[in-house]
Formats: sequence, structure tokens, C-alpha cells
Amino acid sequence: MNPKLKPSAMITLVNKSSTTIYSGMFPGVLAGKYKMDEILIDLRNLASKAGVSFVMAEIEGIAPKKKKLFLAGRPEIQYSSLSLNIGTKTNLNSKSFIQGDKNLAVPIKPFSESYKFIVDQDIHKDDSSAKPFVIIGGGFAGIEIAFSLRKRWPKRSILLKVKSGIKLNKNLLINLKAFNIRIIQKDPSILYPKLICTGNESFDWIKDSCLPLDEDGRVLTKKTLQVLNYPELFAVGDCGVIKNHPRPASGVWAVRSAKPLAKNLESMSKYFKLKEWKPQRKAIQILDINSRKKESKAFISWGKFMIGPYHFLSRIKESIDRKFISKFDLSKEIHSNMFSQEEKIKCRGCAAKVAFKPLNSALKKLDLIESSTDDSIDIELLNSGKTLIQSVDGFPSLVSDPWLNGRLLAFHSCSDIWACGGSVISAQSVVNLPTLSHDLQQELLFQVLEGINSALVIQGANLIGGHTLESRKISEEPFSLAIESSLTVNGTIDDKKYFWSKRGMKQGDQILISRSLGTGIIFSAFMNGQLKPYILDSVLKEMNKSQHNIVNYINQLENRNPRKKIINACTDITGFGLLGHLSEMLDSTNTEQLKMNLDPFKIILELDNIPVYDGVIELLNQGFESTFAPSNEIFLKYIYGEKNLKFDLISNNFVPKDSFYNAMLRILIDPQTCGPLVISCSPIHSEKLIQKGPWTKIGFIS
Repeated sequence: MNPKLKPSAMITLVNKSSTTIYSGMFPGVLAGKYKMDEILIDLRNLASKAGVSFVMAEIEGIAPKKKKLFLAGRPEIQYSSLSLNIGTKTNLNSKSFIQGDKNLAVPIKPFSESYKFIVDQDIHKDDSSAKPFVIIGGGFAGIEIAFSLRKRWPKRSILLKVKSGIKLNKNLLINLKAFNIRIIQKDPSILYPKLICTGNESFDWIKDSCLPLDEDGRVLTKKTLQVLNYPELFAVGDCGVIKNHPRPASGVWAVRSAKPLAKNLESMSKYFKLKEWKPQRKAIQILDINSRKKESKAFISWGKFMIGPYHFLSRIKESIDRKFISKFDLSKEIHSNMFSQEEKIKCRGCAAKVAFKPLNSALKKLDLIESSTDDSIDIELLNSGKTLIQSVDGFPSLVSDPWLNGRLLAFHSCSDIWACGGSVISAQSVVNLPTLSHDLQQELLFQVLEGINSALVIQGANLIGGHTLESRKISEEPFSLAIESSLTVNGTIDDKKYFWSKRGMKQGDQILISRSLGTGIIFSAFMNGQLKPYILDSVLKEMNKSQHNIVNYINQLENRNPRKKIINACTDITGFGLLGHLSEMLDSTNTEQLKMNLDPFKIILELDNIPVYDGVIELLNQGFESTFAPSNEIFLKYIYGEKNLKFDLISNNFVPKDSFYNAMLRILIDPQTCGPLVISCSPIHSEKLIQKGPWTKIGFIS
């Protein structure tokens, strides 16, 4: 986190999830001492503050000689140097796990899964007649979990299965008995729910990596933490061990190795000599027994020596844990209400577009190009009888993962084709890369193009060409955020009469939307370090879904009944927000109405029904919104009428100008990246589409 010490190279953090749980506080969560949110480390935010790219992906393998890291469901990453600190998984060589219903036998790792399992068991917490809950494993981890669950479940029977021949400390046994935690050595019934705490083992891909391993499957390293025979590869924490210096897997050594690792990574980047690290042979461990009284007690051990339990030891452990986890709480560094609009970090993605007013004025002055009122332009009729359509879109990187950003760009760009009822057939890209070494540019370009192509292939389309540029401005870190990309997308319409236009809304039509709103607000909060990781995870998961299937479904319905057109009008919601893009639909429709001397329509929006991503309202109340949103305020004048455009807002829950009403106004003008499709169709078709999903009715035409 010290920029002066950071190597002048691109650094990427790869992890299966966007958060990691601090294991030292997990028993405290089970005991009710902490909330789960308190022990989560937000890796995406941490990486962002450090100028590090973040890739959320599961590692499937490594080719150390080729310097490649293989990831699930996406292309491999090429590296120049790699530091492994992946921990271990729970050893599942237990008969109790192999036999019976595996839904009743869950490993302690990953903690997120075991926590869900324990929460599901809460239904029996006050039932002394319920099946006993079994903890398999008599090590410190299993014992501490047993004490925590006793506090969580005061009446339920808890069994601790210990291997025969294992001798527990006398004071531990006394306290286990006092807490009514029964020690067993025989295998319990396969019908009992079990938590497996039977030690650690390496991940399978490490075992298959051809890296030098010890008998426990841990990567062997030198004292410099470099893997034997691979000087560019480091392994620390539970997954690695220094050769001829065996030690048990423990968070103590994992944390202690951080400083020597950081110094050696820095030294390697500067071609300095690396220093050797000599870890301590024994580690102090504090075992909290989480008593049912107000104050907890804890044991302290040093090798075979153990004392306790004492109240002061529990207070020391809590102080150490809270101090450690507080170092990762970066949200307190920024208070959103202290920012002016100019001070906030400029939003990326679709919010980086030119505002409506200068864009519209420039296009009116320019009569050299053919403009289209629809989302894509009609090119020509092909020999096959299909109509070729085309659109273009692009933006600066929204996320620091170049593959994911390329994929999101493709979905965002394809939505203009979908909004016309078309099928994407091909695309060409323009990628602007930062000024870096050729090897790094090659890797970044590969990731972006692979991301784009992954979104096209699932639609039966291909990336058929493009162009690259090298930026001439100094790039801030992470360098992956300096990539700017655009995409020209080609599509076809099977029959021109089924072209979905922005104009064409009918009296009584219902307005349907395909997904939630609020991405601009969410990414504004994320870029300013004020977003809970699970909110962004869920939003990115939705944005990472193609919407071509819902378009294909409607086209199939229309092909079955050629006499009925299902979609009267359609658009996609992007930079100008729901209100801006609906106003385009209403304006083009009413232009046709006035040509025929008919009264103009108005749109009635049902605010209660407009789907919004989790957390958006709270973020608005904290003062967050996209830096592009003020430019979209121009569309607010259409509410309750101006010229031929008119929107009425109705709700069962608001009075005009109350907090809910004001929040919904900001959501209506929030720019969307990978936003929803909005269609206008008759109530008969609306009902069928809503039943099929994912459509939601948000209004109607009056």
C-alpha cells in the first residue's frame, strides 16, 4: 500500500471470490461475538486502493515452465512472476464424510459454505432432542468451533470426535465436559450432521503441478520463499513450506511471512539480492472458549505448554483480531458527503459518454451522416432476404479485469442489436492500450479480445477483425483500467416487418423491463470505496449475462404466428438512463402521431414496480450517484409534460418530493452499463412474457 515501494509493473490479484474471511475471527462469528461482515476482507477494494488489477476466478492449474496460470471458464493468464498464497482445503479422507448423505457432512473450508450449513442447523438450537451435531477433528480448530457452537446452541447435543490415542489437555477436557460437549472416538451415525475439521491438504491442481512438494503436498521453497528450481515463483502461507524447516499449517506463519515476502518481491523487481527468512519454530496460539457468560475465557498455548482459561486472554485475542482486521477497512478513509461533484472520481463504463445536450446539438449541425432514431442502423437487404443492421459502442474500462471488461463491453454493445430484435453475427473492435512493454500489451490485448469473443460465441457470432491504438497519456495504475475499447456490432433481422423500432407504441401498451436499474450509482460508490462487496458481486453477475435468449424467444413466437407482431417498440437502457431512453421512444412515437393529426401519448410509470439492484436506495441516501447523472437531469423536465413529451409517475408509497420519490427520480436518470431492454407491447403479450420471464411491468401508454 506504499506507492513508493511498489514495483513499476502490472500486478494482478487472482482470487475465487471478491472477499476472504479472516479465519481467526470465524469461531467468534459462530458464537455471536462478531457479524460476518466484520471479518470479511474486501479484496476488490483493497486491490483498487493499491493500484492492483483484480481477477475473480477459480484457479484450475499452473504450467510453471510456460509461466501460465489456468482459470476456470476463461483464458489462462501469462505471468512473469507469481506469488502463491492460496491456503489449503479441508482434508476429506474421513469415513464419516465418504459414507452417507454428503449434505450432512460439510468441510470447515470454505468458511462461507460451512457458515451456511451451520445457519441452516439453527432451527434445532433449542431442541435437546434433535440429532446431535458432530465436529470431526480434535485439533485446536475443531475444539474452538465446538465451544463456539455451544454458545450458539445452548441445548443441542454436540459431539467432538477425536482420533483414538489423541490426548487432550486436562483443563481442556474439564471445560469441554463443563460445556456439555461430549468426546467420542467411534464413528458417529451417518444420519448425524457433521462439520469436518480434520486438518488440511493441498488443492488437487497443486498436486498435479509438477512443482516440488513435500509429503503433505505443500510446495517446497528456499528460505527466500522462492519455489525450488523456479526463482520467479514464490509460495507462502499454508500452501508452501521451506525445505528442511517443517512446520504445521497455521495462520500465524502465513501472516508472519507477509513482510519478508513483500521485501523479496520488491528486491526481485529491482534485481537486488533476496533475503532469507527463518520462521519461528513454535507459535503462540490463543483458543477462545466463548463462555455463555458475559465475558469469554481463553487458553494460550506454546508448543505443548498450555494455561488458562482466563478472561484477560480472551480480551487480548479480541484486541489482536480487531486490530488486524481493522487494517483492511478502507471505507473509513473516504466519506462521500465530503465530496463535491468535481471531487468524485469520474465514472467509467457507459457513464463516460458525452452528455445529451452537446451530442444532440453537434448531430443537428452535422448533416453529412445518416442518423437513425433507432438503436442500430439499417444497412441493406442481404441476398438471403435478411436485413443487415449495425451499431457501435465503447467505453473506458469499467473494471480492472481486462477479460471481464471485454465481455461486458460486448454485451453492452450487442444490446443495440437486441433492441431492434436482431441477432448478432459479427463484430470488429478498436482497443486503445496503455504504453507498456510489448509482452504486457500482448497479454492485455489477448485478455480483452478473448473477453469480447466469449460474449459473441455464445450468440453464434464471431470477432472478425479490428484495430489497435497505443495511448499517448501517462497511465495510472492499475494499467488494465487504462484500456479503452469500442465495438462495431453487425446483426441481422430475419424479416424487416419484425424490426423493433423505438417508435410504434400503441394506446394501452404495457411497458416491460428485462432487468434492474442502478449500475451507475453502484459503480460510483465502488470507485469511491464505499460499496459492500456482495452488492457488486451480484450486479456483475447480472451484467455478465447475455440477453440474446430473451430476444430469440420473442422472435420464435412471432415466427410461429406471422400475423401477430408482439413488440410495438423497444430500446435498451444505457447512458441516458430509463427516462432519457423512454423519452426517445415517446418522442419518435408522438412525432408519428402528430403527422397523422392524432393526440400524443404519455407514459405512466409505476415507481413501485421498477426493479432496482440491492443497496441502490441506501447509496443514494449516502449521496452517491454517477458523475454523468447531472447531465441526464435534462430529461426530468418531461415529467408532467413539456412540449409533446409527458411522463406521469404513480405510486402507492409516495407523496411528490418525499424521500422515495426523490430517490426514484435519481434512479430514472441513472446511466446503465449492460442495462435492461425495455419493450412496449399489448397486455395480452405482456402477460405471457412476464410469466416466461425475466420481464417486469413498470408502466403503460395512455
